Amino acid sequence: MKERLLVVSDIHGHRKALITLLKKAKYNARKDQLVLVGDYVNNGPDSFGTLKLVKRLKRKGALALAGNHEMRWLASKDKKIKRWHTFLRELSTVEVIGDYIFAHAGIDTSKPLNKQIKEYTTGHYNHELNTHVPKNKLLIHVHVPNYRLGLKNDELYMKKNILDIDTGAGHDKYLSLIDLTNHYQYSVRVTDIKKVNCKRLKL
Repeated sequence: MKERLLVVSDIHGHRKALITLLKKAKYNARKDQLVLVGDYVNNGPDSFGTLKLVKRLKRKGALALAGNHEMRWLASKDKKIKRWHTFLRELSTVEVIGDYIFAHAGIDTSKPLNKQIKEYTTGHYNHELNTHVPKNKLLIHVHVPNYRLGLKNDELYMKKNILDIDTGAGHDKYLSLIDLTNHYQYSVRVTDIKKVNCKRLKL
């Protein structure tokens, strides 16, 4: 069993910010289970470099899920993007680890977890999600940046057994990495990756 469960998402081409957070959290692929919850591309400076890093992390044991921006890339006919289609099709859309459910936009709670529709769980198509999350589970999702929910800086959105960790990297705000095992949040403003914030969470 892995020592720590770590999760990060909505990197949006900010490869250097992701590397900074992994170093600060002292990520060890042999000891830690890393979950990446989608939206690796678009909006930021280095989509292709970020995908290369995600592919490398996945090869070393990380779980990588697709988000709506990966779904958009799968529909693209751009030659450079099409080279990534095989890898993008390999990405899962829902993962369950112990008491945690991971999905980019969330889950359709009217359906079993093994019957989810990827266009919905990735947020590629709008659909009502997360209405009745099982009480014994904590759903980790992203897709809606925190500032749209009235939060500031790197605050996380928490409601009952739902945690949204999108702190707005795709909008030049913060990228966050969450240590679910020890209840820590590491975050960095993507426009200034020299200063990493670390704080304890109440989960």
